[in-house]
Amino acid sequence: MTGATPQQQQPPFKPADVLDARIMGDERTMYALFDYLRSNDPVARVEHPDYRPFWSLSRYDDIKRIGSENDRFLSAPRTVLVPAAFEEALLERFGTRNGLETLIHMDRPKHLKLRRVTREWFLPRSIASLTAEVQALSKEFVDKMQDMGSECDFVRDIALLYPLRIILSILGLPREAEATMLKLTQELFGGQDPSLQRGEGETAGLEVLNDFGAFFSEVIEDRKKNPKDDLATVLANAEVDGEPMNVLDQASYFIITATAGHDTTSATIGGGMKALLEYPGQLALWRDRPDIDSGAAREIIRWVSPVRHMVRTATEDLELHGRQIRAGDNIALWYPAANRDPEAFDHPNRLDLQRDPKAQLAFGYGSHMCLGQHLAALEVSCFFRELLPRLKHMELAGDPEWVKAIFVGGLKSLPVRYTLD
Repeated sequence: MTGATPQQQQPPFKPADVLDARIMGDERTMYALFDYLRSNDPVARVEHPDYRPFWSLSRYDDIKRIGSENDRFLSAPRTVLVPAAFEEALLERFGTRNGLETLIHMDRPKHLKLRRVTREWFLPRSIASLTAEVQALSKEFVDKMQDMGSECDFVRDIALLYPLRIILSILGLPREAEATMLKLTQELFGGQDPSLQRGEGETAGLEVLNDFGAFFSEVIEDRKKNPKDDLATVLANAEVDGEPMNVLDQASYFIITATAGHDTTSATIGGGMKALLEYPGQLALWRDRPDIDSGAAREIIRWVSPVRHMVRTATEDLELHGRQIRAGDNIALWYPAANRDPEAFDHPNRLDLQRDPKAQLAFGYGSHMCLGQHLAALEVSCFFRELLPRLKHMELAGDPEWVKAIFVGGLKSLPVRYTLD
């Protein structure tokens, strides 16, 4: 395949289509939508009967600017687009419109204080110390592919499980917890997808968060009584301003670490494999060039951009491309749109593993840049460094399927046929 750009003839998209999980849950229609908005309505006012009004940004420079000015554009009171009724249910149950109070939901000074709790664990030097373990797990999962014969569902059998095993190992949780974590994560991030959601309505979403909280409450109690050399012990015994971490903050920290710590990387590896099949020249290049591993991994991350959006709230009035944004207005930053902006990237719809990786915004920008970015890049680079030299042939064995979601997205199925050495 040549890696054709998204459909050339644009349908008459509407700004509110960013809330349509069917459009956002398909690679071609999502990027066609962003191409249309970027060209025709880069600061789009979105009004929908189920959601609170917000502004939708699709240009790289605008998204980078808003993302970098963290004191002018706040993460509170809402960080992710959810239906107004569900937001009210979260507020009633948890006292916050997000349900969770994780690093992505916080502003200064609290954000910086809680980020310090795990910062040492995610610094480049700390992540580098995990290289041998990540390489060993990469080999384990490529060996699994070989043991499965000549066909597998690359996403369900490999991509979903490999990063999950790594983050649970860092947390110090047993392999027996993998099935529970995978199910709850898919229900949390795939709540708009009929094949992944627990059920419809606000009650189902609240039940998922309650189950997460119950699971990690047991972990917290155990690590307080039986501390170990793992991240779970750090979180369970963390102090902020000389006091034990707030219970909601603590449970939220566990949840975001366990979920975002694997789900986005899973999406990247699955989507990256599909992209490499579409660009066989790039696959061959990466196979033969270990020196490009780090940059190639980050180009794959740009290509997939698994986190679709974050929301910021303006603290003052501003004008952007002739549109008047008022203090208190919500602004959605669409990272896949930024990462395919032709004003920021040459041939953005072309996979280029030798592209300068520093400009991409898949990890966000500013003080909220993803704490786990170095771990994600290591996992992606190690996996493909193990797989590609052993891969003699791979082709699709069925149609790929995408998660229908507007927050975190990616493939949920990638049937492949292959030959491994």
